[in-house]
Amino acid sequence: MKQLEKSRSATYNIGYHIIFCPKYRRKILTGQIEIRLKEIIRQVAIENDWEIATLDVMPDHIHVFVKA
Repeated sequence: MKQLEKSRSATYNIGYHIIFCPKYRRKILTGQIEIRLKEIIRQVAIENDWEIATLDVMPDHIHVFVKA
């Protein structure tokens, strides 16, 4: 069963699938860059009260599924 959020007047389940790609899909998202990028994304999610359902960093792109 899906976990639904509720407010006084609504019930909802909102998720965003976000994909980032470096210019020309260069394979640069490895090593220290990958580690720092994950830290930044998690920090932004905490600041905005978002829940990261999945966070996958590939060498040439990032997949993030966020519930807000």
